[in-house]
Amino acid sequence: MRQLKLLFIFIGFLFMGALFSSCDDDDPVKERRSAVNRLYNKGTVKIAVANSFVQNQSKMWEGAILAQEKINSEALMPAKMELIKFDDGGTTIKGMTMAYQITSDDEICAVVGHGYSDISLRCSLIYQYYGILMFNFISTIHSLTERNNPLIFSNMPSDSDFADEISRICEQKGLKNIIIYYLENTSGISLSNAFEINCSKRGINIISRDSFDMTTSQQEFDRMAARWKTNFMFDSIFLAGRMPLIQQVISTVRENGINCPIVGSDPFDDPILADNLPESENGKIFAVSNFDIDCDNPKFEEFYSSFEEKFGVEPDQEALQAYDALMVLAGAIKKAGSADPSEIAHSLHQGFWTEAAGSYTFSNTGAVQYRKLTPKVFKDRKFVKLDQE
Repeated sequence: MRQLKLLFIFIGFLFMGALFSSCDDDDPVKERRSAVNRLYNKGTVKIAVANSFVQNQSKMWEGAILAQEKINSEALMPAKMELIKFDDGGTTIKGMTMAYQITSDDEICAVVGHGYSDISLRCSLIYQYYGILMFNFISTIHSLTERNNPLIFSNMPSDSDFADEISRICEQKGLKNIIIYYLENTSGISLSNAFEINCSKRGINIISRDSFDMTTSQQEFDRMAARWKTNFMFDSIFLAGRMPLIQQVISTVRENGINCPIVGSDPFDDPILADNLPESENGKIFAVSNFDIDCDNPKFEEFYSSFEEKFGVEPDQEALQAYDALMVLAGAIKKAGSADPSEIAHSLHQGFWTEAAGSYTFSNTGAVQYRKLTPKVFKDRKFVKLDQE
């Protein structure tokens, strides 16, 4: 029912936007194309950076700032890049409200965002309608780039890619009887579905499938862990969620005497989680990430050292993804010779880039292609490559 209510609210937002546009007798896409090119000819490209900054606690904004400084100082495109920061509040309703705020500025040609898949999925329709190019930097929901919206791109592999790699780890480690425990939102459901499909292909049994949400109490987490321990024979847990709930679930199952391996996706590869896991978890927590600190890519080494020098801390996965998103956008804008979102989109489809996280080519639906993911295991307060454990 809640999802249905959100859908009705969203349709209402679109209706109001279309109504206001009709009253002004303006074509929002045409108006934007004119406005962004006027600004481009004056020497500026305006890009929105949208995330749940307060809630998410990532280094995404710092990664964006680092890219902006490099692009502008080295003149990597014909105009200066101006970034505008928007906080989407971590909820779909606030995110959609913020998306309309972004669309009210006709000079914004592109959005780099969002941190959560459910927000990305709904806001992408708003951006598409108003002619803004959306460059998803971290959300993994596969349906984002499966609706053939010509202005939607993603530089993050999809949940299907992550699920395949996670199930491969389970097979490699001989984990055959798994409990699925997922956050009941767009991303958690999609990732869990993809994981279950891949487990079936590999002959891995799903013993139980249960969910939690943002309001689940500690008592309910304890009750679920006790139910598993009492009623099922299992050798591992697949956990799909977001921080800090991931950390809470891990602590809860351990406190209830469940010491089996726990496997998960890219949200596990979080310095905050690694800093708070005890040494007793060494070799028991597995993750799949798009962040490979040991790669031999010179552009990654430059990004990593520049980030540490400027901000005094190590970058995280979101910093890397935001940095690369803006570097690729700058390359596409230069190739297009225009800030027109449709021209940028054409350049993205036709181009090839190598940046800090690897190479970038995009499918005809806007999904990044051929990206290699990194399997990791927790060891001594950090996640390291599985083959280096």
